[in-house]
Amino acid sequence: MNICTKIICTIGPATSSFKNIERLILGGMNVARLNFSHGSYKEHLEIINNIKKARDKLKRSVAIMLDTKGPEIRIKKVKSGSINVKRGEILKIKKSFLNEDDVIEIDPYEVIGSFKKNMKVLFNDGYILSKIIDKKDQIIFLKILNDGVLKNGNSVNIPDCHLKLPALTKKDKEDLAFGCKNDIDIVAASFIRSKEHLISIKKFLFDQRKSEVMVIAKIESKEGVDNFKDILKIADGIMVARGDLGVEVDLSLVPKYQKMMIRESNNNFIPVTIATQMLESMINFPRPTRAEVSDVANAIYDTASSLMLSAETSIGKYPVESVKQMRDIIKKTESDFDNLAFFEKESNIKNMDISTSMSIAAVKTSYSANAKAFFIYTSSGFTAKLISRWRPNKPIFALTTNKKIYNQLSIVWGVIPVYRERCNDAKEAFEIMSSFAVSKKMLSFGDLVVVTAGVPFGRKGSTNLMMLDSVGHILVRGIKGFGSSREGIVTILLSSKEKKVKNRIIVISNFDDSYIPLIRDSKGVIFQSSIADVELEKKVIKLAKKFNIPLIIRANNASSLLEEGQRVVLDTKKGLIYLKERKERGK
Repeated sequence: MNICTKIICTIGPATSSFKNIERLILGGMNVARLNFSHGSYKEHLEIINNIKKARDKLKRSVAIMLDTKGPEIRIKKVKSGSINVKRGEILKIKKSFLNEDDVIEIDPYEVIGSFKKNMKVLFNDGYILSKIIDKKDQIIFLKILNDGVLKNGNSVNIPDCHLKLPALTKKDKEDLAFGCKNDIDIVAASFIRSKEHLISIKKFLFDQRKSEVMVIAKIESKEGVDNFKDILKIADGIMVARGDLGVEVDLSLVPKYQKMMIRESNNNFIPVTIATQMLESMINFPRPTRAEVSDVANAIYDTASSLMLSAETSIGKYPVESVKQMRDIIKKTESDFDNLAFFEKESNIKNMDISTSMSIAAVKTSYSANAKAFFIYTSSGFTAKLISRWRPNKPIFALTTNKKIYNQLSIVWGVIPVYRERCNDAKEAFEIMSSFAVSKKMLSFGDLVVVTAGVPFGRKGSTNLMMLDSVGHILVRGIKGFGSSREGIVTILLSSKEKKVKNRIIVISNFDDSYIPLIRDSKGVIFQSSIADVELEKKVIKLAKKFNIPLIIRANNASSLLEEGQRVVLDTKKGLIYLKERKERGK
């Protein structure tokens, strides 16, 4: 069973080798994340090359994600690099550090201009709390609220404070330039607090001639939450970065904000990732806690597009096991999800635009016609995202001739990317996807699929056609009568006295006792009966069983649609007749 919710794995010392990256991909990784808060360019380049090598070898779409360090506030210096602090102790934040016992230097220091009395200042991911009790001559006086240890490099968070920080630091620009040079697919932009931040990042990518790189906004502050709807208009994706978010806002509000961001992202047809501490205990242990499993499952029930593993796969003891565990939770949870009920609830929209209307019609048709999959030809990935938004219970095959789009679609819920360097028309696109799906044993000949396409073919933004088609060249559809599938040459009988039928597949539109020898000597029978011929059908089925002859009944218009001498296959399980040649090409 193919899973729909995608898995992002952070690559680090535990998984940076080619072999381990290959194991992660086979385990279920769809996106490989590189955290540029750590590591050298030499190390990152080696990892990027290993990812490319592994995905090419396995012929899998795997996106490479560069996660920026962002404009963080951190402790720059404390005495001896580490100090013990006690509840009630008074410390000072100063610009100049003279190795004093009670002084902290932070970077960037300029943010203290936004500090006000009674604000809380949290250190080390919120594990050490303090409160601003005074501000004099550019010195901040803090009262420590609990015991702990402060170290150089510890994070600093100031909840409910609108800090004047740039969207891109000097390091971020250098990192992005490096990433662009080495052909990354996605940027996860840290500490996005407004749409202007995203615009400046996209402009930088444009200047690097890499405007096609996806930009995912990481929401990890109250300001980001407050400006979320404006951010959505610019972002290519959203990441709910619960680590810093849980420090910047009241922890009890994180689930509420998470659900809101998933809902609004879905409504805007963009992928949304849930990150931080998904399977945290598997850093050191081979099994997750029950609470972690429930956390992952609830994100899936809420219809998150993807889930992210951080330290579990970067430095953990069980990186591959973590991915497999994540995949197993996704598989079991998705099997319990009511896709149709979700679609019926979510698609009840008035005043839809054309694209939304088309996607809803396609998904609705897939349910009413019992289609097995979607076939989409896309040059931008947008149509695949439209279909994905409705969370259908069948795979979304998306064919593209753009290698960048091919890898970026790895993060989109339910989408199975298919790449071909060139595709000339809709017929060829259909054959490519049919061959791919059958080779992966995800579809079989005769399966109905919903096809979306654009006229003229291949023009970006021209998706304006939706239709049903069958995998393989289906000539006639009927109903299963009896027997196993059979291949043979067609002979069309207009009466029982016309032709010799030895080892032929015969097409009959009537039946009486004179047809018995013909049925006995045939290789298979196609009965062009109707709902009014129930009694005749019973007699023909009885004869087919007696002579062990494959039979399909109610094959409407078979004598007109089939040709004398045509080589066909009777698929008696599905009640289908299709050309033998197409079956061979699909293998």
